[in-house]
This record gives sequence, C-alpha cells and structure tokens, in this order.
Amino acid sequence: MTAKVIKPKHIPQRTCIGCRTVLAKRTLTRIVRQPDGVFIDPTGKLNGRGAYLHDQKSCWERGLRGGLANALKTTLTAEDRARLESYLANLPDETAPLNAESAQIVEN
Repeated sequence: MTAKVIKPKHIPQRTCIGCRTVLAKRTLTRIVRQPDGVFIDPTGKLNGRGAYLHDQKSCWERGLRGGLANALKTTLTAEDRARLESYLANLPDETAPLNAESAQIVEN
C-alpha cells in the first residue's frame, strides 16, 4: 500500500499597496478600476484591474497618496477619491490583534 499524500489547499496571496505586506487575498480589500471609475469590490469578482489594501486607515492613506493610482494605472478623479475617502472614514485606526480570549470564542 502506498500512502496517499494530501496537499495543503492553495491560498492566493496578494500584496497590500499601502504597507507592502503579503497576506491571504481574503484578508484584504480589493479596489477595482472600471471604465466608469474606481470602486471598492467587496466580492473580489468585478471585472477590471484591481489592487489590494488592508482595512486600516494607515494603509488607505498611503495608498491614496499615489500608490493606488499607480497600481491601477490611472489617475483618481475627484469623484473616485471622494468614494474611497468615505470608505476610509469608516475604517479602524489599526486592526486589533487576536488575543487568547477572542481566539477561544472563535473556536467554540
């Protein structure tokens, strides 16, 4: 008998354009360029060129300074910038790390 080798499931990796950290695609927010503007893509499935950011104000602020426009190969219009800044206003300052208590709650 031969032992069956189980491969670990592939997890897509993406780079946050704000802090340049590589993380799992699902942990980042996708921003997409479409012909009618730049939009936030919560599903990650919209057509168009995409870029990824953490859900942290610091990363979004760095991205809006120029990294996002560079990654999307476009210039942000006033309307696009307003749309992204309204999303930015609702973000936490920094993501709180999981501690032992919250990890137990998730497991149960």
